[in-house]
Parts: sequence; C-alpha cells; structure tokens
Amino acid sequence: MLINMLKVKNLTKYFGGVRALSNLSFEIGGSKVFGIIGPNGSGKTTLFNVIMGIYSPDYGEIEFQGRSIKGLPPHKICRLGITKTHQTPRPFMNLTVLENLLVPLSVQSLKHEYAVDYALKILKLIGLDEVKDTYAGLLLPFQLRKLEIARALACRPKLLLMDEPAAGMRGREIDEMIEIINKIVRDMGVRVVLVDHRMELVAKVAERIMVMHQGTKIFEGDPAEVLNSQVVIQVYLGSGIV
Repeated sequence: MLINMLKVKNLTKYFGGVRALSNLSFEIGGSKVFGIIGPNGSGKTTLFNVIMGIYSPDYGEIEFQGRSIKGLPPHKICRLGITKTHQTPRPFMNLTVLENLLVPLSVQSLKHEYAVDYALKILKLIGLDEVKDTYAGLLLPFQLRKLEIARALACRPKLLLMDEPAAGMRGREIDEMIEIINKIVRDMGVRVVLVDHRMELVAKVAERIMVMHQGTKIFEGDPAEVLNSQVVIQVYLGSGIV
C-alpha cells in the first residue's frame, strides 16, 4: 500500500496585503499522480514554492512522509526527497545534456561511473539519449522542457512536483509528455504532483485532482467527478480556459 507521502493542512500565504493561499488543505494519499488545476493566478505555483521552502507559509503545516518540513530550506527539502521542475527551463546552457545531469548527481556522494550510468538511464527514459553530447543552448524548446525534467530526476526524488511541464505544447508533444510522466511513475517509482491549468491534460494522467481558485481549494475528486462538478463548471470550466 502506498504511503501518504505529502500532507498539507490549513496553508496560508500572504504577499503584503494579498492572500495568495487561503487555508488550503489536501493530501495526495495513495495517488501515484495527483493533479492540481486552476486558472492562472489561482496560487498553484505559489503552493509549490511554499512546499519547497522557497517561501515560508504564514500559517499551516506541511508534512512529507509523516515529518514536518515547514521552515526547512530548499536544499534540505530536496535532500529528503522532494524536487520540482520550473515553468521556464533553467539548464546550464554552456554544458552538454549529460553534463547537466551530472551536476546534481555529483553532490550525492556517488561513484562517477554510477552517476554516468544513472544519468544515461534518465536520458533514455526521457528521450534525450541521442542528444546527450549536445550543448543545452542548442536544444529545441521541447527538448529543453524534457531536460528540465531530467535534471529534476537526477536529484533522485521520491516526489516530483511538475509545474506546467507541457506549457506551450500542442498535439503530439503533449501526448509524449503524458507518456514521460507515466514512465516516471512506472519505471522510476517516483510519485508526481502535476500542476497545469488545462483539465484535459491533467485528467489523462492524474488519479485524483484538486481544483484551485483564488488561493483556495474549491473541489477535489477523481477526473470524472471534477468534470461533472457544478462548482468547477461554474468557476473554472465555464471560463473557457480548458
């Protein structure tokens, strides 16, 4: 049985007089992929940044594998097993694809041979093995997106927070990204929290979905329940964003 890896309770975050997160509570339970959707500005990225310790919450609790991580700095949270991708890829442009993965692997006290083998395994799973010796600055936008995910996986996380990994993608690229997420869960045993504003994408991979609006949770359920919720239809789906 899968453990309840992440639990958030009554999380609140202010920026000046603006309340970005308001009394937000959820837990991913046994979900291998937990989805979070909501319009732009609903607090999804802020939530990730609070979980990762980039921002400190004003109120509330965050537990990872039964342990409080509230107040811990990002590097300690990463060391415990949580990492995140960024909406805008942030690779080292002057390093090759393979070297970009060896940077986070090099600080984990691994033998060089093992680190290289592990990096190559990730690149094959992601679909970047054929460009492993290419400088990141020469990659296409979709390849940069995949490299962002590969770099996060090189931290060897137990839980991966994915912040709009398919932003700007259409058609076949979205289908490939969905397959990558499925491979991460199936082949690497990593749990995923997936943030996006597009319901049709999240519904294809998530077992359970939380809907956010103006920093609060307005609904939570499986994809079918979310799609049929009148609250979601009125507040979110009715906006024409999906």
